[in-house]
Amino acid sequence: MAALRTALAAACALLLAAGAQAGRPVTPVPPLEAAVVTAEPKTIQSHVLIAAYDLLKPEAASAWRVEFPGADGDTRVAHWQLPPGPGPHATVVVFPIRAGDHVVSEALAKALVNRGYAAIWLERRRALFSEEDDRAPGDFDAFAADLGNFVIDARRLIGWLATRADVDSERIAVAGVSLGGILAANTLAQEPLVRAGFFVMAGGGLPEILRDSQDPDLVRFRERAFEAKLFTDGEDLARQARPYTDPIDPLTWADRIAPEQVLLISARFDQVIAPERTEALWRALGRPRWFTVPTGHYQLVPYFWWAVGRGADHLDRVFRRPACGTHAGRR
Repeated sequence: MAALRTALAAACALLLAAGAQAGRPVTPVPPLEAAVVTAEPKTIQSHVLIAAYDLLKPEAASAWRVEFPGADGDTRVAHWQLPPGPGPHATVVVFPIRAGDHVVSEALAKALVNRGYAAIWLERRRALFSEEDDRAPGDFDAFAADLGNFVIDARRLIGWLATRADVDSERIAVAGVSLGGILAANTLAQEPLVRAGFFVMAGGGLPEILRDSQDPDLVRFRERAFEAKLFTDGEDLARQARPYTDPIDPLTWADRIAPEQVLLISARFDQVIAPERTEALWRALGRPRWFTVPTGHYQLVPYFWWAVGRGADHLDRVFRRPACGTHAGRR
């Protein structure tokens, strides 16, 4: 067995060396050095979805609040839940949706813990493009900084997790819904410690999403921008957004991800992140496994637990493989 491990390690090294860096270079980021970890309740969000799950499923063995300084200097907050057993645990980092509360993140994390994974979900600081976001409608630089900093902070958190005895550093994954899926895809592409991911209702082509999305906040964002004469039309909006969004667009990073690392799940009648945006990401990722459900974006709730279950199945498959079967030949 020891000889097999040595041979696999050597094969990994050769494959990674052969797989020259594709696309944009990635800057290494240092792991956290100042994380503050305190015990917290095993349920944070107050919602019927969470309450029902707590009644039906066993809770996590332990729950922790993790605080650390973010890339922009403000405090970043994450919530970490561990399954029963001594570990080290396969661990999934869960990214938030664009706006609203964090029920989706906590529900996703709880379901993963029930499947035997440790899960840590990250809070966002603002609801992008909502009434709470008082920045100018055309401030794409700030939008790009928000997403870029989020990925940096997630990578630093992952680096810290990988040093912990209760985390299996060879089995770290990412997951997210909607914008969370976009952030998760970028993190998988950029962070070598991440081996797999699943993305629900995510897509690529951020200028087109900003131009076409029928999310009410984004519709109002465009109306405000047109009233202020910041853009002449949707095409002008997309053209002006692109220089800022390309560095944070999953289409930019997709060639760094092997298709077997990824599972996509989308809603067939999605008008927030349209099916063609998911298809663009699917193609850029090398046509990984992709499931669709017969709903719109906000109507996916009846399929939510099914979707997380398929995501957990995917992680099970990936993590049964040798560790080198992840980024090899695609990075």
